[in-house]
Amino acid sequence: MKLVARMLLIAVATVSCMACSAKIVPVPTATALPGPVEGSLSEMRDGIAVTVKIDQLSVQPYQPVDNLASIHIAIDNRTDRKIEVAPGAFVLRDGENNQYLTVSPERVREIVSKDTVYLIPYPYVGYYYLEDQRQDSFHQTMTSSLPFYAEYHPQNIFTRALPSGPVLPHSKVSGVIYFLADLTRTDHVELLLYPDPRFEGEPRYRFPFRVEK
Repeated sequence: MKLVARMLLIAVATVSCMACSAKIVPVPTATALPGPVEGSLSEMRDGIAVTVKIDQLSVQPYQPVDNLASIHIAIDNRTDRKIEVAPGAFVLRDGENNQYLTVSPERVREIVSKDTVYLIPYPYVGYYYLEDQRQDSFHQTMTSSLPFYAEYHPQNIFTRALPSGPVLPHSKVSGVIYFLADLTRTDHVELLLYPDPRFEGEPRYRFPFRVEK
């Protein structure tokens, strides 16, 4: 058990160091300018302003195989008509031309929650084998309120997600979108927004970012 714990700690530390050592820098273009928040880009087209900022390089640092990155999106509809901006209309492309489609909040939660009983929960207590978790759950049911990671349900994945549906005239929406991608393994990424999830024609918005290590 001590060996397993040591290996898990090394894996977590390694992934955390990789994420911390990488810095995402926005690259302004002729149309995508520095946004109101540090590290963001904002572009206005036809009265619709879209602001983009890398939210987290690793939503789930305990799962180095299934790395999830999140990007914060803010949409400001300054027109007199309602608009549709579907989360599925975003595409992420890295420096090697690999493309990534958005991952639904339901799929994110599934990835984040899987195998949690084998991980070291916060704070500093945990289960290394499923038998330990089952045995200890009987004793902890009525006597402890510690936020065990194995029992943690990440509802914020849903509450923080970019909402689907129309954006009404002179209204704003914001939230995060998720990609199954490791941004620390490339030198730059570009977020593209298409008119609709069918990805027909050219993207309406382009937001490039440089990855510094």
